[in-house]
Amino acid sequence: MSSVQTHIQSAKTRTMTRVINRRPVEVLPKPELTTQRLVFRLLTANDEAEFISAMNHNRENLRRWIPLTRENESDSHFFDRTMVKARVQDIEGAAWRRAAFIESGPNAGRFVGMFNLIKIERGLEWTCEANWWIDSELSGQGFATEAVQGMVDFGLAEHPVGLGLHRVRAQICVDNPASVRVAQKCGFAKNGQRDLLEINKALVAHDEYECWAT
Repeated sequence: MSSVQTHIQSAKTRTMTRVINRRPVEVLPKPELTTQRLVFRLLTANDEAEFISAMNHNRENLRRWIPLTRENESDSHFFDRTMVKARVQDIEGAAWRRAAFIESGPNAGRFVGMFNLIKIERGLEWTCEANWWIDSELSGQGFATEAVQGMVDFGLAEHPVGLGLHRVRAQICVDNPASVRVAQKCGFAKNGQRDLLEINKALVAHDEYECWAT
């Protein structure tokens, strides 16, 4: 090897050493969330049919409690918008939106519902707001409670296991007793605040519940 080549190789080695020494601390990938019967993941295009089918099982009640399709928007477009929003906000760290599926057994892979931690704020206090909906054909089997508990535990768990939040809020419609029961089973308590929120062009009274990290 010539002296010029030796000098170039030595310079490359010194440069690589400086880059390696200044490399930032590795950020571990977000862990996959699973519970006893469920697995959570981002929506994919292959989930569209099941997602829309679940909406159709209880569309009228869902429209009372959560924003669904916009005016003149198809179910397919709403699904696409939901899927893209989840991915974008996941990258931004603004929200954690996941679909839950049955993990094993005769109904393995069946879509259960959507479970979301939104409006994530990281200041003096790290907080977010939780919401969820479930396929009504699966009601009464404890899936909602299992999923919400898993989601909240994940949100309040310290890094790198969870999101490291201090408090999770939930705005629950006053005439949605099923969601109130789920929230209470998962450690949420009403904090005395009530707001009128616009849901599908109607003002609906919501009580605020909250759950704190221990």
